[in-house]
Amino acid sequence: MTVLAIEDVQFTETHVTVTAVVDNMRLLYRATRFDPEEWAPALCTTTIELDPDEPIPLDEDGFAEYLNQLDPQWQLVELD
Repeated sequence: MTVLAIEDVQFTETHVTVTAVVDNMRLLYRATRFDPEEWAPALCTTTIELDPDEPIPLDEDGFAEYLNQLDPQWQLVELD
């Protein structure tokens, strides 16, 4: 999945929780006989463990690329 925009970041001593807009996370249309399924970006969250020996980029583009390389398990944020 590709991170399109970082919305929120919360650090603890050992983890970071990220809320971001991630591409291809929300199913818009199911596949039919004539058309493939279509996916759209969605607001998602994930928590990753911090590695004290690995620096984390602090700029948004660098941090988004860092997350793309980690490929964490993104969870959809339910919007009411």
